[in-house]
Amino acid sequence: MLDDVAATLRAGKVQVGELYQFHAREVGNVRAAGGVHPKASLEAGSLFFRSALRHLTRRIAAAYESPADLIALAVSGMEESLSRRVRASADTYHSFLLNQVHEAQDDERRRIARELHDRIGHGVSVAHQQLALSEVYRPVDAARAAAKISLAQQAVQETMENLRQITSELHPQVPVKSLEKSLLGFLETIEDEVVSVGLDVSGDESWATPRVLDEAFLIVREAVRNALAHGRPRIVVVRVNIAPHELSASVQDNGRGFDPAGEREHDGVGLTSMRERAELLGGRVLISSEPGGGCLVELFVPLKRRAGGQRDA
Repeated sequence: MLDDVAATLRAGKVQVGELYQFHAREVGNVRAAGGVHPKASLEAGSLFFRSALRHLTRRIAAAYESPADLIALAVSGMEESLSRRVRASADTYHSFLLNQVHEAQDDERRRIARELHDRIGHGVSVAHQQLALSEVYRPVDAARAAAKISLAQQAVQETMENLRQITSELHPQVPVKSLEKSLLGFLETIEDEVVSVGLDVSGDESWATPRVLDEAFLIVREAVRNALAHGRPRIVVVRVNIAPHELSASVQDNGRGFDPAGEREHDGVGLTSMRERAELLGGRVLISSEPGGGCLVELFVPLKRRAGGQRDA
């Protein structure tokens, strides 16, 4: 700004260098990222203006016999230089915030898609499967067919409850209290004579928060569903280990497998949802597979220490 004042006095008219725009954009982005409102920039500019004006007035008055016109020109140059910078940085600040709003909206849309896919889609899929099995067993085993219909009704009721939770708060109201029990309950709903599914859970679940347990359940459940839907395996093994520093889980099957490098760009909502849920916890999902060699899905979520010696995510 002082360079602009000097250029203004030399030219005899207001001069503002164009490079201010680049600096103002940088300032706007930095202050927006730091949560500094443009009002603070305006206050700082006002303080600078008053301080610089005192010095300029004193220097010009000491150097010239008729300083009034020069002082007025210097004031005009400084005011124009300052106002342009404040406006440019404020515009950048607002653009930064608008971009954040846009990103937040995208994140929320992806989250809603995950919730609908993992919670509503799962319940509808289970209900459909159980009703189909009831039709298969009805001619030969009426009791078993009735049991399948009962499971379908339970799945529909759970889906309705999940839908109420999503529409009311867009987030589950009742988190998973026991990861092991939740997984056992899920595996019971997918009981199949063709596929053998095993579960092994070790460690202390109190080391993980309810949110971590809830998200881990959804990720593992989706991995099992993908294995059954696409892998055509005979065996699926689910392992969960909860240590003080990390929750890890794996879903391994002996199905037909696939080429992860070729499939990554065609990932469906399920795989994308698994990765996003893990990333939101600071963790990661790894998928290892090869055609004819089955598939291994691994989940790793770091746990941080909470007050009282417990751990948090």
